[in-house]
Formats: sequence, C-alpha cells, structure tokens
Amino acid sequence: MPKASSRLLPNTNRNSMEKQEEYMEPSKITALIPIMNGPAKGCMVVYEDGRRCRRFCTVERYMNTLAAFMGNDNRACRKLFDRKRGTGILLNDGSIFVQIRMTDRVPTLGYVRLDAIRGFYTGDSGKCVLRLAGEEELETRWKLETVDKHIRMVQKTLEGRELPEL
Repeated sequence: MPKASSRLLPNTNRNSMEKQEEYMEPSKITALIPIMNGPAKGCMVVYEDGRRCRRFCTVERYMNTLAAFMGNDNRACRKLFDRKRGTGILLNDGSIFVQIRMTDRVPTLGYVRLDAIRGFYTGDSGKCVLRLAGEEELETRWKLETVDKHIRMVQKTLEGRELPEL
C-alpha cells in the first residue's frame, strides 16, 4: 500500500491545536477591527500582547465563529438588547465585547473587549480614542459621549449576569 504524502494530511499535532485555541481565546483578544482592502472584507484581530493578525472574514463572521467555539449563540445574546444590533456580546467564559464604530466605510462596526478598555478621551479629530490594555490605542468614529453611553448600556445589561452552570 502506498504511503500517504505528509502534505495531504492535516496538521493535527498538539502544538497546532493549542495554538489555535490560544488564538480563539476571548480573554486574549482586545479588539476586532473591520478592514476593507481590495474586494474582500476582512478584520484585524488585536491581542493583548500587541500582536495583530488579519483574518479573511468579516468581524461578524469572526465573532459568530468565536461564539460557536465557546458554545454561545450571538443571536440569543442580542435578545437581551431587544434584538438591537450594535450592542454587546456576552460569551460563556464571561468575556463581554461591546460593538463600536471603527471605520467610515462599510463594514463600520468592530468589537472591543470591555475589560480591556483602560480609558478613553477625545482625539485631535474630535472622535473618541480608546486606551486599551497593552498600551494600544484605537480611534473610533463616534464622539466620546456616544462611546460612553454605549459602554454604560452594555455594562448595565450584561455585567453581573449569572451564567448557567453546565
């Protein structure tokens, strides 16, 4: 029987699986930023340690994949906000992500992990700048008052919410 080429076999060793889990761990993700370079929509994943990785899927697709990885349903979570879009997401590990407008071009909304926000201020352009964990700063496309109102709404709705025991 002929040997299978190693190029055809998927890389399923323990190190690659652990690395994949590390990339999909919400507590290490600081922000998801929508990007539009060329014809394809994508997103930039910003990690606490300063790494930035481009993903060739939309922010929404990435968050839905992350939620599925965590055993969560984002549509069910949105019911807490009366099905409004542009709100927050609570994942099963307790991570809360708030949706904030990051760009002027569609897609405009990105996500920032709530406990990664260290502060925010008005930047030179009059828009809010988020100061994040790891000395990262992100300029948003909303004014400071809008970001503050949005963060408070998500905190009020999701923080302290008991997660069911499995």
